Amino acid sequence: MVLVPVLLICVGLAIVVFSADEAIKRLLNLARYFRLSEFVTSFVIAGIIAVLPEMTIGVLSAVEGTSSLGFGIILGSNVADLTLVIGVVVLFAEKLKLDSVAIKNVRTSLLAVVLPVLLFVDGDISRIDGVILLLAFMLYWFTLLRTKRDGPAVTGKRQKLRFVFEFLVLAVSLAILFAGATLITNSSQELSLSLGLPLFLVGAVVAVGTCLPELAFALRSCNKKHCELGFGNILGNVLADSMLTIGIIALIQPIKPAFLLSPFSTGVIMVVSALLVYALSRDGVLDRRDGALLVIVYAVFLVIQTAIGEIA
Repeated sequence: MVLVPVLLICVGLAIVVFSADEAIKRLLNLARYFRLSEFVTSFVIAGIIAVLPEMTIGVLSAVEGTSSLGFGIILGSNVADLTLVIGVVVLFAEKLKLDSVAIKNVRTSLLAVVLPVLLFVDGDISRIDGVILLLAFMLYWFTLLRTKRDGPAVTGKRQKLRFVFEFLVLAVSLAILFAGATLITNSSQELSLSLGLPLFLVGAVVAVGTCLPELAFALRSCNKKHCELGFGNILGNVLADSMLTIGIIALIQPIKPAFLLSPFSTGVIMVVSALLVYALSRDGVLDRRDGALLVIVYAVFLVIQTAIGEIA
């Protein structure tokens, strides 16, 4: 019955929006405590934690011997993040200004999405490829944490107690966000499976649901005049998905999709999308025209996937 999963998706969306709002407040406070910029804080913390929905489905699918489903979710999610999500956020904010750190991390994210596509040129991602992706992710994360921290130091017993409180509330908020996202993705998967599409294409459809936490987080950030926080979260999610999540899935079960046209086309569009975001953001500003262009690119992606689905 179609009505039940649709209602569950709506419930999950409400949960995601509420929990994202609370997580925003706590991340800002933690940024001050650790003397990190908002962009770096969101990139390290929220960007990594936000991949839990994709990672959960990807790991479960790999354990069950269907790693192609998780691969489709990740690539489809990255395309949606780099086009639809960023586009909607920019349209909402009207103009998104980026500093030099943000632009640098756009370049890094571009390298992150290119790596798994290059490893997939031979038609699969082996366990060795998975190790390469995980090592690349660990190297980047270590390098990012060594960057200079700006802002005054926070000292004193009261501040430390406040830190514990903020961290606990953030953890609870993200857990609720994860629960809402899981509800959305499970219901989306049920709807997609009823269409009888190949596993990778099913994953690409489910991926739209996994992007809702990033979208809600980014829109709430812009509403509170902290758009860079949301933008960093999106790029952090793309980077973590491209290296960490795919790496873990490949270690559990090598990724060997039976139908290669869809993964290859999605991978190419993912790289093109990352290049486009970088090109549009080089001047430090994303305006409504840029946002509209990114949304159009996602629409083209959907048309291509629909055509491939008919071929399959």
